[in-house]
Amino acid sequence: MLIEDYKRILTDLKATSFDLAEDKYSGIFLPVPFDEYWQSNVKIMLVGRETAGWNTKNNKNSIARALGLVPGITVETVIEEAVARYRQHLDKKPNGTIKLKSRSRFKQYYFRLARELQINPKAIVYANLFAWDYAKKTPLDRPATELTEVTSISLRLLAAQIRYLQPDFMIFAAGISRADSTIKKLFTEHLEGYQTSAPVISGRLWEFKSNNTTCFRIAHPRAGHGHEEYRSKVIERIKHALRQG
Repeated sequence: MLIEDYKRILTDLKATSFDLAEDKYSGIFLPVPFDEYWQSNVKIMLVGRETAGWNTKNNKNSIARALGLVPGITVETVIEEAVARYRQHLDKKPNGTIKLKSRSRFKQYYFRLARELQINPKAIVYANLFAWDYAKKTPLDRPATELTEVTSISLRLLAAQIRYLQPDFMIFAAGISRADSTIKKLFTEHLEGYQTSAPVISGRLWEFKSNNTTCFRIAHPRAGHGHEEYRSKVIERIKHALRQG
């Protein structure tokens, strides 16, 4: 079902929105849940902003691939590549166990969530606001026509993921300054809206609900200057909600 949604949405991607002579987009980011997600007693999505060079080292990047403009490459091919890449996002040791240490601040928070909530790391779905990065950086600085198309398709993909996964909790660790308007657009235009459910701590923490999902927006896990406190608060609020049943 989710794969079919991916195919339907990507078919709407418009080539005319892009300058294909300046195609420095990453491979597309399409998360799929591990079996552990469905088996977990708590279902969590951790959402970043964009990847940094996702599926680029193997030359399976470029918006042209997603558009079906590369000979022999179909939308189905691109989706298969993306799913295979996502399956590898949790690095494994030679014995098959997961490496629980990383230099990535985002991945460190990912593992911390699993550890403190006492769930398997594979039970957490890693998602992103944007399904592509550009030259290993945010697509937010691209020309308006490109950014509008990337945002539209990315949010439709993320909304499909949310509807399929029906998470109990979502943590948007996607930054502060330019993420909120995109998050609001996601819920107002593609889902059932949202309601702020706790006092907003400006520039630090925003808690809101959408349908049956409790959502948090915090700074990216690499942010310092007092943000660590709010990363911890999110975990404590999830623990408290779970204790309340």
